[in-house]
Amino acid sequence: MKKRLGDFETYGVEKNISQAITPDYFEGMLPRAQLIKIILLSSFLAGLCFLQSCSVIFPLIAPFADLPEPTGSYTVATRTATWTDSSRDETFTPEADYRRIVVQVWYPIMGKAQGPPALYIDDPELRLPALAKQLRLPVTLFKHFDQVRTNSYTDTSNTEFSSDFPVILFSHGLSGMRFQNTSLMEELASQGYVVLAADHSYEANITIFENGETAQYRAGKRRVLTGDHLENIDLSQIAIIVDDLRFMLDKISRDNSDPLLRGITYDLAKIGLIGHSLGGAAVINTMAVDSRTQAAMVLDGWFAPVPDSIIAQGVHQPQFHLGQASWSDLENYARMDRLLAHSTGPIFKLLIPGTQHTDFTDMPLFTPFSLYIGYTGIADPGWLNKLIRHSTLQFFDTYLKGSDPAVLEALILAERTVNSYSFIPPGP
Repeated sequence: MKKRLGDFETYGVEKNISQAITPDYFEGMLPRAQLIKIILLSSFLAGLCFLQSCSVIFPLIAPFADLPEPTGSYTVATRTATWTDSSRDETFTPEADYRRIVVQVWYPIMGKAQGPPALYIDDPELRLPALAKQLRLPVTLFKHFDQVRTNSYTDTSNTEFSSDFPVILFSHGLSGMRFQNTSLMEELASQGYVVLAADHSYEANITIFENGETAQYRAGKRRVLTGDHLENIDLSQIAIIVDDLRFMLDKISRDNSDPLLRGITYDLAKIGLIGHSLGGAAVINTMAVDSRTQAAMVLDGWFAPVPDSIIAQGVHQPQFHLGQASWSDLENYARMDRLLAHSTGPIFKLLIPGTQHTDFTDMPLFTPFSLYIGYTGIADPGWLNKLIRHSTLQFFDTYLKGSDPAVLEALILAERTVNSYSFIPPGP
């Protein structure tokens, strides 16, 4: 029987996770005055197009830069494929269809790759209008975004190694994208990690399957089927995201002959997770219910969707929380602190003053225009990006590769301009 919209498996997700924020999740993360500024600016820029050629003036107003180069010794290669989970019904659609996700992998290769590095944006004719709608900006403002290049190559040669690499899975937040943290994925791959990320279909800004079909963003506008929560975002779809991650774990565990994985060597005994925003809640949830995962990095995590049962019991694997200094919803970090108080594994926390939610993605790296209009807040995005990359790398080096925890703790405590915390329980 086809499930109705709103019927879910929840891993103990309680009804109180529906939060009273605006129906559009991305707008809910922004102050009202900032939204008004963006809407007015969008109208002004649209009018400007009547006076000047948009293709000429907008690259001057909002120039885009390529991503910073990774620092590791390996060249980074990448592939993308559509995976279908035939064990799950797609609850976001009325049709009798299976759950599909688009998965991208970044992995190390030896030597130099052939050809130019891959573009940051795939299928720009579909993805850019969806992004413009989300950001409330004219698509012509960043049409030249399709020229931005990564440091990853589609070259698939030289992938055989004598040792296996640890695996890391990334989960984006509501209206996010699988490649929104490509600079971090490339850094990890260049240092000897295999990194996979999925567009969580209908929860991503847009998902473009390899057959050309698309899944538009719906999750932030989805409702529970009770009148009390009619105006609230239904967050119980976190179970769908957790199941996406567990499906990916199952897939890499049993099917390394899949074209996406062919020739890539990885160690299934060393698996880490990274999540941004709702993806942060998803990786904590996944780590609590799946013993295959050893450590989690949470980037500006949104803890409202983490079930009360997990908050109360905590998690026992290492976790690192890196985010903005405070949220407008004070309960968010209060829930995080309750989770940490009940957790027994190593805990690290860095809270960065002067940052906003999207500063913990690639967005501030591309153009200072994002700072001007208020979508990002960090004045020095290069510094923050290095901090994200270096702390994430050292965290996984510690708990997936066996590096000395004291090095990670020293890195955290050396950041005097941030609010930091570390706890490493004594050994037996």
